[in-house]
Amino acid sequence: MTPPRIRLVGPIIFRIIVGVAVWYFGGSPWWAIAFALLAAAVIVGWRAMPHLEAPIWPQRAPETSVGGRDDVQVLGWAFAGKRGKVQSRAVDRARTIARDRLRFYGLDLDAESDRDRVVALLGRRPYATLHTNVANMPSQSALLACLDALDRLASSAQERTLPPKEKP
Repeated sequence: MTPPRIRLVGPIIFRIIVGVAVWYFGGSPWWAIAFALLAAAVIVGWRAMPHLEAPIWPQRAPETSVGGRDDVQVLGWAFAGKRGKVQSRAVDRARTIARDRLRFYGLDLDAESDRDRVVALLGRRPYATLHTNVANMPSQSALLACLDALDRLASSAQERTLPPKEKP
């Protein structure tokens, strides 16, 4: 803690500077004294204010849900990998979508027994894209082709479940 004399030196010098500045720029000595006292009041008020600490807000992990507000943004940034390759989370998200879409057909993406039927529905390149390893990530165009195949798979599944349109 600083001694009281040292803490008073700064405000006294500031009041003197304010008073001299008012007098130098054409104010009467009474105006200079008045502004010096005003400066003193501001300094006393400023120092009397309690110093509030910044509140520490609780940190919460961001909630990411499928189809949530930032789901498309996160997936879009996952497409921007290094050297034209996508990030692993983009492939993981595509695999999740593929599992959901293939479940409608009673197929499992990772089951060896369903491999031929999954390749028949998706195609060889999308199937290979969904089964790449982390060391050899697919290109953006390969993953986009895979997503297009999954989109076609979903639209054909919706056509199968929609009731036929009635003719008027």
